[in-house]
Amino acid sequence: MSFNLEDLRGPVTSILTAPGVDLGTISAKRVRKELLADTSLGLTARELKERREEVDSLISKIYESIRRQDQADESKRKRDEETEEGTEQEDREDAMEEPDTAEEPGEDDDDDDKPPPPKKKKSAKQNVEADAELARKISSELNSRSRRGASNGAPAMPKKRKTKKSAKMVDSGDEDGSEEKSKKKRSGGARGGFAKEYMLSESLSVVVGVDKLSRPQVVKKLWEYIRGHDLQNPSNKREILCDDAMRAVFGTEKIDMFRMNKVLGRHLHVE
Repeated sequence: MSFNLEDLRGPVTSILTAPGVDLGTISAKRVRKELLADTSLGLTARELKERREEVDSLISKIYESIRRQDQADESKRKRDEETEEGTEQEDREDAMEEPDTAEEPGEDDDDDDKPPPPKKKKSAKQNVEADAELARKISSELNSRSRRGASNGAPAMPKKRKTKKSAKMVDSGDEDGSEEKSKKKRSGGARGGFAKEYMLSESLSVVVGVDKLSRPQVVKKLWEYIRGHDLQNPSNKREILCDDAMRAVFGTEKIDMFRMNKVLGRHLHVE
Protein backbone atom coordinates (compact mmCIF):
# COMPACT_ATOMS: atom_id res chain seq x y z
CA MET A 1 0.00 0.00 0.00
CA SER A 2 1.43 3.37 -1.04
CA PHE A 3 1.74 6.09 1.60
CA ASN A 4 0.40 9.65 1.48
CA LEU A 5 3.33 12.03 0.94
CA GLU A 6 1.67 14.81 2.96
CA ASP A 7 1.61 12.50 6.00
CA LEU A 8 5.43 12.77 6.07
CA ARG A 9 5.52 16.57 6.27
CA GLY A 10 5.08 16.65 10.06
CA PRO A 11 7.60 13.86 10.87
CA VAL A 12 10.21 15.37 8.48
CA THR A 13 9.84 18.79 10.11
CA SER A 14 10.16 17.18 13.53
CA ILE A 15 13.38 15.41 12.50
CA LEU A 16 14.95 18.57 11.06
CA THR A 17 14.06 20.71 14.10
CA ALA A 18 14.94 18.14 16.78
CA PRO A 19 17.46 19.22 19.48
CA GLY A 20 21.07 18.68 18.42
CA VAL A 21 20.37 18.45 14.67
CA ASP A 22 22.96 20.35 12.60
CA LEU A 23 21.40 21.67 9.39
CA GLY A 24 24.89 22.06 7.96
CA THR A 25 25.55 18.32 7.90
CA ILE A 26 22.20 16.50 7.85
CA SER A 27 21.26 14.77 4.58
CA ALA A 28 18.11 13.49 2.93
CA LYS A 29 19.45 9.96 3.35
CA ARG A 30 19.62 10.36 7.12
CA VAL A 31 16.10 11.79 7.22
CA ARG A 32 14.79 8.83 5.20
CA LYS A 33 16.48 6.44 7.63
CA GLU A 34 14.80 8.16 10.57
CA LEU A 35 11.43 7.92 8.82
CA LEU A 36 12.02 4.25 8.17
CA ALA A 37 13.04 3.68 11.80
CA ASP A 38 9.78 5.19 13.06
CA THR A 39 7.54 2.13 13.15
CA SER A 40 4.48 4.28 13.80
CA LEU A 41 4.66 5.51 10.18
CA GLY A 42 4.52 1.96 8.82
CA LEU A 43 6.91 2.68 5.91
CA THR A 44 8.94 0.07 4.04
CA ALA A 45 12.29 0.45 2.31
CA ARG A 46 10.68 -0.56 -0.98
CA GLU A 47 8.06 2.21 -0.73
CA LEU A 48 10.66 4.85 0.06
CA LYS A 49 12.90 3.67 -2.76
CA GLU A 50 10.08 3.74 -5.30
CA ARG A 51 9.12 7.31 -4.33
CA ARG A 52 12.55 8.55 -3.31
CA GLU A 53 12.51 11.55 -5.64
CA GLU A 54 9.18 12.76 -4.24
CA VAL A 55 10.32 12.23 -0.65
CA ASP A 56 13.66 13.99 -1.27
CA SER A 57 11.85 16.92 -2.88
CA LEU A 58 9.60 17.25 0.19
CA ILE A 59 12.63 17.04 2.52
CA SER A 60 14.45 19.75 0.53
CA LYS A 61 11.49 22.14 0.64
CA ILE A 62 11.05 21.74 4.39
CA TYR A 63 14.82 22.01 4.92
CA GLU A 64 15.01 25.32 3.01
CA SER A 65 12.05 26.73 4.95
CA ILE A 66 13.65 25.85 8.30
CA ARG A 67 17.06 27.19 7.24
CA ARG A 68 15.60 30.54 6.15
CA GLN A 69 13.66 30.86 9.40
CA ASP A 70 16.77 30.03 11.46
CA GLN A 71 18.77 32.69 9.60
CA ALA A 72 16.05 35.26 10.22
CA ASP A 73 15.92 34.33 13.94
CA GLU A 74 19.73 34.56 14.19
CA SER A 75 19.78 38.02 12.56
CA LYS A 76 17.07 39.27 14.93
CA ARG A 77 18.93 37.86 17.94
CA LYS A 78 22.14 39.66 16.92
CA ARG A 79 20.30 42.95 16.42
CA ASP A 80 18.68 42.61 19.85
CA GLU A 81 22.04 41.85 21.47
CA GLU A 82 23.71 44.85 19.83
CA THR A 83 20.88 47.13 20.98
CA GLU A 84 21.06 45.77 24.54
CA GLU A 85 24.86 46.12 24.69
CA GLY A 86 24.63 49.72 23.48
CA THR A 87 22.08 50.58 26.18
CA GLU A 88 24.16 48.94 28.93
CA GLN A 89 27.28 50.81 27.73
CA GLU A 90 25.47 54.16 27.97
CA ASP A 91 24.17 53.31 31.46
CA ARG A 92 27.69 52.48 32.66
CA GLU A 93 29.16 55.67 31.23
CA ASP A 94 26.43 57.74 32.92
CA ALA A 95 27.08 55.99 36.22
CA MET A 96 30.81 56.72 36.00
CA GLU A 97 30.29 60.49 35.69
CA GLU A 98 30.67 62.15 39.12
CA PRO A 99 29.95 65.79 40.04
CA ASP A 100 33.04 67.96 40.60
CA THR A 101 33.63 68.91 44.22
CA ALA A 102 35.34 72.25 44.95
CA GLU A 103 37.77 72.49 47.84
CA GLU A 104 36.48 74.70 50.64
CA PRO A 105 38.76 77.57 51.66
CA GLY A 106 40.59 77.03 54.93
CA GLU A 107 40.25 73.29 54.62
CA ASP A 108 42.53 71.40 56.98
CA ASP A 109 45.53 69.90 55.15
CA ASP A 110 46.12 67.27 57.80
CA ASP A 111 46.15 63.92 55.99
CA ASP A 112 45.05 62.11 59.15
CA ASP A 113 41.69 63.91 59.09
CA LYS A 114 40.92 63.07 55.46
CA PRO A 115 38.70 60.09 54.69
CA PRO A 116 40.33 57.24 52.77
CA PRO A 117 40.20 57.78 48.99
CA PRO A 118 37.28 56.01 47.26
CA LYS A 119 38.04 52.85 45.39
CA LYS A 120 38.72 53.40 41.72
CA LYS A 121 35.77 52.38 39.57
CA LYS A 122 36.24 49.90 36.78
CA SER A 123 36.36 51.38 33.33
CA ALA A 124 33.49 50.80 30.91
CA LYS A 125 35.75 48.50 28.91
CA GLN A 126 36.49 46.36 31.98
CA ASN A 127 32.77 46.16 32.80
CA VAL A 128 31.92 45.10 29.25
CA GLU A 129 34.63 42.43 29.29
CA ALA A 130 33.42 41.14 32.68
CA ASP A 131 29.82 41.00 31.45
CA ALA A 132 30.88 39.23 28.28
CA GLU A 133 32.77 36.61 30.28
CA LEU A 134 29.75 36.07 32.56
CA ALA A 135 27.46 35.76 29.53
CA ARG A 136 29.77 33.15 28.00
CA LYS A 137 29.75 31.10 31.22
CA ILE A 138 25.95 31.25 31.51
CA SER A 139 25.54 30.37 27.82
CA SER A 140 27.95 27.45 28.19
CA GLU A 141 26.05 26.13 31.23
CA LEU A 142 22.64 26.43 29.55
CA ASN A 143 23.88 24.79 26.35
CA SER A 144 25.41 21.98 28.39
CA ARG A 145 22.06 21.35 30.14
CA SER A 146 20.21 21.47 26.83
CA ARG A 147 22.55 18.93 25.25
CA ARG A 148 22.29 16.61 28.25
CA GLY A 149 18.49 16.73 28.10
CA ALA A 150 18.39 16.16 24.34
CA SER A 151 20.74 13.14 24.42
CA ASN A 152 19.23 11.51 27.56
CA GLY A 153 22.51 11.60 29.46
CA ALA A 154 24.81 10.60 26.59
CA PRO A 155 27.85 12.87 25.91
CA ALA A 156 26.79 15.42 23.32
CA MET A 157 29.00 16.75 20.57
CA PRO A 158 29.20 20.57 20.50
CA LYS A 159 26.82 21.98 17.95
CA LYS A 160 28.61 23.32 14.91
CA ARG A 161 27.97 26.81 13.61
CA LYS A 162 25.19 26.69 11.04
CA THR A 163 26.44 27.13 7.50
CA LYS A 164 24.50 27.92 4.38
CA LYS A 165 23.55 24.85 2.44
CA SER A 166 21.32 24.82 -0.61
CA ALA A 167 18.71 22.21 -1.32
CA LYS A 168 21.09 20.76 -3.94
CA MET A 169 23.51 19.84 -1.16
CA VAL A 170 20.97 17.52 0.44
CA ASP A 171 22.39 14.10 -0.30
CA SER A 172 19.91 11.70 -1.80
CA GLY A 173 22.21 8.76 -0.97
CA ASP A 174 22.00 5.19 -2.20
CA GLU A 175 19.56 2.72 -0.71
CA ASP A 176 20.51 -0.40 -2.68
CA GLY A 177 20.41 -3.35 -0.37
CA SER A 178 18.98 -1.27 2.45
CA GLU A 179 15.65 -3.09 2.69
CA GLU A 180 17.11 -5.98 4.67
CA LYS A 181 18.89 -3.61 7.11
CA SER A 182 15.70 -1.61 7.55
CA LYS A 183 13.72 -4.72 8.45
CA LYS A 184 16.25 -5.51 11.17
CA LYS A 185 16.03 -1.99 12.54
CA ARG A 186 12.24 -2.00 12.59
CA SER A 187 12.14 -5.35 14.35
CA GLY A 188 13.86 -3.78 17.35
CA GLY A 189 11.87 -0.56 17.22
CA ALA A 190 13.18 2.97 16.73
CA ARG A 191 16.33 3.81 18.67
CA GLY A 192 18.12 6.97 19.69
CA GLY A 193 16.87 10.44 20.55
CA PHE A 194 13.83 10.31 18.24
CA ALA A 195 12.39 7.32 20.14
CA LYS A 196 12.81 8.97 23.54
CA GLU A 197 9.52 9.57 25.32
CA TYR A 198 8.65 12.85 27.05
CA MET A 199 6.08 13.88 29.62
CA LEU A 200 3.56 16.15 27.89
CA SER A 201 2.12 19.37 29.25
CA GLU A 202 -1.49 19.27 30.42
CA SER A 203 -2.78 21.28 27.43
CA LEU A 204 -0.92 19.09 24.92
CA SER A 205 -2.15 15.91 26.64
CA VAL A 206 -5.73 17.07 26.07
CA VAL A 207 -5.09 17.30 22.32
CA VAL A 208 -3.20 14.01 21.78
CA GLY A 209 -5.07 12.02 24.44
CA VAL A 210 -2.04 10.66 26.36
CA ASP A 211 0.47 11.95 28.91
CA LYS A 212 3.68 10.48 27.50
CA LEU A 213 4.96 10.10 23.90
CA SER A 214 8.06 10.43 21.73
CA ARG A 215 8.35 13.60 19.67
CA PRO A 216 7.56 11.91 16.30
CA GLN A 217 4.50 10.26 17.86
CA VAL A 218 3.35 13.62 19.23
CA VAL A 219 3.61 15.14 15.75
CA LYS A 220 1.67 12.23 14.27
CA LYS A 221 -1.10 12.53 16.90
CA LEU A 222 -1.28 16.28 16.34
CA TRP A 223 -1.82 15.79 12.63
CA GLU A 224 -4.48 13.18 13.29
CA TYR A 225 -6.23 15.76 15.49
CA ILE A 226 -5.80 18.54 12.91
CA ARG A 227 -7.22 16.45 10.07
CA GLY A 228 -9.93 14.94 12.26
CA HIS A 229 -11.16 18.43 13.21
CA ASP A 230 -10.57 19.95 9.73
CA LEU A 231 -8.24 22.67 11.06
CA GLN A 232 -6.10 23.21 7.95
CA ASN A 233 -6.70 26.52 6.18
CA PRO A 234 -8.38 25.59 2.85
CA SER A 235 -6.54 28.38 1.03
CA ASN A 236 -3.16 27.57 2.61
CA LYS A 237 -2.70 23.96 3.72
CA ARG A 238 0.47 24.85 5.64
CA GLU A 239 -1.50 27.06 8.00
CA ILE A 240 -3.41 25.59 10.96
CA LEU A 241 -6.55 27.29 12.31
CA CYS A 242 -6.53 26.65 16.07
CA ASP A 243 -9.64 25.57 17.97
CA ASP A 244 -9.94 26.01 21.76
CA ALA A 245 -7.76 22.99 22.58
CA MET A 246 -5.05 24.00 20.09
CA ARG A 247 -5.10 27.62 21.30
CA ALA A 248 -4.36 26.36 24.81
CA VAL A 249 -1.18 24.75 23.43
CA PHE A 250 0.04 27.36 20.93
CA GLY A 251 -1.52 30.55 22.30
CA THR A 252 -2.68 31.88 18.93
CA GLU A 253 -5.60 31.79 16.50
CA LYS A 254 -3.55 30.32 13.65
CA ILE A 255 -0.03 28.98 13.23
CA ASP A 256 2.15 27.68 10.39
CA MET A 257 3.67 24.20 10.52
CA PHE A 258 7.24 25.36 11.10
CA ARG A 259 6.33 27.57 14.07
CA MET A 260 4.07 24.81 15.42
CA ASN A 261 7.03 22.41 15.68
CA LYS A 262 9.16 25.11 17.32
CA VAL A 263 6.55 25.85 20.00
CA LEU A 264 5.91 22.14 20.52
CA GLY A 265 9.26 21.75 22.28
CA ARG A 266 8.00 23.86 25.19
CA HIS A 267 5.39 21.22 25.99
CA LEU A 268 7.81 18.23 26.05
CA HIS A 269 9.45 17.61 29.43
CA VAL A 270 12.16 15.13 30.42
CA GLU A 271 11.10 12.89 33.30
